[in-house]
Amino acid sequence: MFDPKLEKLAKQVRANAGAESLPVNLETIAGYDDIILQPLRSHERFHGKIEFLPDENVFVIYHPDPATYPYPSRLRFSIGHELGHFHIDEHREALVRGETHSSEPGFRSKNPKELQADEFAAALLIPAHLMEQPINKRGFMSLDEVRGISKRCETSLYATTIRYVRMASEACLVVLAQNGAIKSTFCSDEARYTRFGRIEIPCLPASSPGHSLAKRFGSGEIREQKHAAAAWFAREEDISVWENCTHVGDGFTISLLSIESKEGEA
Repeated sequence: MFDPKLEKLAKQVRANAGAESLPVNLETIAGYDDIILQPLRSHERFHGKIEFLPDENVFVIYHPDPATYPYPSRLRFSIGHELGHFHIDEHREALVRGETHSSEPGFRSKNPKELQADEFAAALLIPAHLMEQPINKRGFMSLDEVRGISKRCETSLYATTIRYVRMASEACLVVLAQNGAIKSTFCSDEARYTRFGRIEIPCLPASSPGHSLAKRFGSGEIREQKHAAAAWFAREEDISVWENCTHVGDGFTISLLSIESKEGEA
């Protein structure tokens, strides 16, 4: 479940800066808050950093130069992440005290502050109402629908799918794999509650369409396939998963897994 406080904060930040149209204008938000955006041409293993300069009494966000950085949607999320460190009170107070940190946006860090900043970035860039309507209407979204939102918001499909999974009412997971090897997974609250929150296999199962899609470089097709949940989870129950999978470049695939309820369940 997403954090209601961060949702409210992100909505307020957009409204205060007059940045409510899509895609959200991060330069407008930074300007409203008198934050300097400072691009750096060298971006090897660098995502972003915010720093308070006490002599100038100003905050600066250092980020990869968009003129040379090849991943614009990742850059937008990185800047949104650093804005989270500014707008979340405890984070900003720590920065003013001179504390520093190394940001690793993309829901990869185990640091609670970094994960909070990620949640803020997702809430800021992908307004909740975009997903609430289809979720409330049908209870779920397809990967194609999620991709449509990612294009409107200019966010990566992976970050947008994580956003969906964290908001979803259904038992579902998103799986990122490279050449079939699973790199990371995120699950919905319902998946965790029904004990489908953890995937322990190292590679995509043979029944997953991700195997063949990983070899189809440049293909943006979405494949859908129903197969046994036992291929993913160490469970013997007769339950199926419905998988939406697409290729996102460099051998990476994203799978959205929806756990089908047992026959006869509501």
